Amino acid sequence: MTERRSCLTFALVTCFAIGATWDMVAEFQPTLAQKNAKDKDNAITLPGGGLYFKTPEGRVVARLFADKNGGNLQIFNSAGVPVAWLGAAEGGGYISVDNTKGRKVAGLSAAANGGSLGVADNEAKSMASMYVGADGGQVSVGRSDGKIGIEMVADRDGGSLSVYNGDAELIWSAP
Repeated sequence: MTERRSCLTFALVTCFAIGATWDMVAEFQPTLAQKNAKDKDNAITLPGGGLYFKTPEGRVVARLFADKNGGNLQIFNSAGVPVAWLGAAEGGGYISVDNTKGRKVAGLSAAANGGSLGVADNEAKSMASMYVGADGGQVSVGRSDGKIGIEMVADRDGGSLSVYNGDAELIWSAP
């Protein structure tokens, strides 16, 4: 069980940590995109802080930028707050979504063995995750206090379902 909980923790941290890194990226000041004469007609060189997309009224709605892993797209809501990210990461691609409070509530990412999905409540407490491990998949559902409630695992040996009590102690498992 400890190994499964460790894998669950790793998957959830991975999904939500990726989105958390964008706070550092958001500090860049906007600059103008440039088209170099040596570039193809359809190529634009991104400035260091990225390329901002605005409405005719001047409201920022998106930003395209690059980092060491590749391209990234950041989406802003009507209040100018970043709420969604799509981008490249070391293990592949990712999508991260914030609520209106700026808290990470959903994440989808590529990992070493496949995909990983995590969802959280409005305070960014992990509530559920699904990910692929070396030998199969796992789905975990937590409670509002952050403790695990139900876990389903499939591996080389078959599948299992585990149910936990209020203290996150195993109370039922099959097989």
